Amino acid sequence: MIKLLIDSDILLGASQGDQPAHTLLGICKNNSDVQGWVLANVTADLVNAGVEAGDINDLLIDLAQIPINALLNEHALESELEFPAALLNAAGPLFKADRVVSNRFSDLAGSIQFVNCSKALALVESDSEPGKVNFMNLNLGLHPIFNRVDGWFTDIIQNTAFAGGKHVDAFEQEFAKYCGTNYAIGVSNGTDALRFALIAMGIGDGDEIITVPNTFIATTEIMSQLGAKPVFVDVLEGTYNLNPDLIEDKITGNTKAIVPVHLYGQVAEMDRIMEIADKHGLLVLEDSCQAHGAVYKGKRAGSFGNAAAFSMYPGKNLGAYGEAGCIVTNDKDIDDVVRCLREHGQSKKYYHRMEGYNGRMDNLQAAALRGKLPFLDGWNQKRRERAKQYLEHLNGIPELVLPEVSDFSAHVFHVFVILVPDSAALSAYLREKDIYTAFHYPVPLHLQDAYRGSEVAEGHFPVSEKCAKSLISLPMYPELTKQEVDKVCQEIRQFYSG
Repeated sequence: MIKLLIDSDILLGASQGDQPAHTLLGICKNNSDVQGWVLANVTADLVNAGVEAGDINDLLIDLAQIPINALLNEHALESELEFPAALLNAAGPLFKADRVVSNRFSDLAGSIQFVNCSKALALVESDSEPGKVNFMNLNLGLHPIFNRVDGWFTDIIQNTAFAGGKHVDAFEQEFAKYCGTNYAIGVSNGTDALRFALIAMGIGDGDEIITVPNTFIATTEIMSQLGAKPVFVDVLEGTYNLNPDLIEDKITGNTKAIVPVHLYGQVAEMDRIMEIADKHGLLVLEDSCQAHGAVYKGKRAGSFGNAAAFSMYPGKNLGAYGEAGCIVTNDKDIDDVVRCLREHGQSKKYYHRMEGYNGRMDNLQAAALRGKLPFLDGWNQKRRERAKQYLEHLNGIPELVLPEVSDFSAHVFHVFVILVPDSAALSAYLREKDIYTAFHYPVPLHLQDAYRGSEVAEGHFPVSEKCAKSLISLPMYPELTKQEVDKVCQEIRQFYSG
């Protein structure tokens, strides 16, 4: 067990953008093999107020008994006064800490070693033994944005500015710039993002839309609800994205659009898809709901088609604290129509250009997304590092088919999948070892009861059907440690060697 005394400069100002610092806090909070404490700045107030050293020592001992989450909530933000260096140096022995973690002080005289956050994180990762390995852990992602959004949430609540508001406007500007598009429109969820984009693109009765069967039903249900018909095309082995070679065979006089899905965080082959669309005069809506920050040949997901839809569901790479979604586009007309649609078709209050929907993004969700957006690239890089570790450690197991990563893509690994002959048995074995997995998506859309009337029988889309039966999703999130990935890989090797 490692015991760390964590200076609260990690929470305040000096290291607000230090990803290792916040990752370290998350590990201390959620890993039973690490004990970590935040020496709250309220202690410095006591020093400046002339409180006797013995009383301060008693307080420090009391603080050592408080779980880190209680310190985060009750003490750490009460003051921004700096600690006297000597107090930190003296506090280490009181806490029986192995290290004092601070970004403000180097080694001082005494028995306790001061380390920065990156060194402390390396220490934790090298010495900790993983226990339970979650499929996902949303708690760990809260630490980097805690300070920033706390004040914003308080302001929103005090001013009762919930529906729309300045944070929605600011997030739209920031996300459009991030994606490399002219416009971004915040909406209530990813499904409405798909819906409003298709409506704004003129999709309606009798139109046919080419897409894939290995996706969540939100991609296609809005097509049917608009009177259009989803036309399925199989996917590529390895990337599991839309196979461009199969598109033109499905184009008819009624085909209006193509909806490629950037599945699992890798952008589909958009140059070829756009060439086909241009050749046949088709619209393109990118389903980017799993691809926040993904890059294809130097351009972000969402910047290729006529528009793109993003889900900001909490588990996404860029997730809100509830439901949210966003549409990005370079088309001013699409931007104008979507802004009306999300507000009951209003051009201004009580003046309705069209019938619309109640599809606004909440101000609270926009604030959460604004807090997270500066960290997105760093989080995605962490996902890529863990994915590289999976690929290296699982390579050579004959039963496995590992995902392909295109040389010209920056995959963001919303999900890390492997194709195996016995996904249910492997998942059950890993669960016995306290490793949690998932399945995306066990029944392809053309075989769902919802599309029973489409008369598309089993066998029409062999790659998608094989994926549904054989893909298993392994743990993947930015704070996943090297040791946890090692444990997953070791157990998978044991399963197949045994």
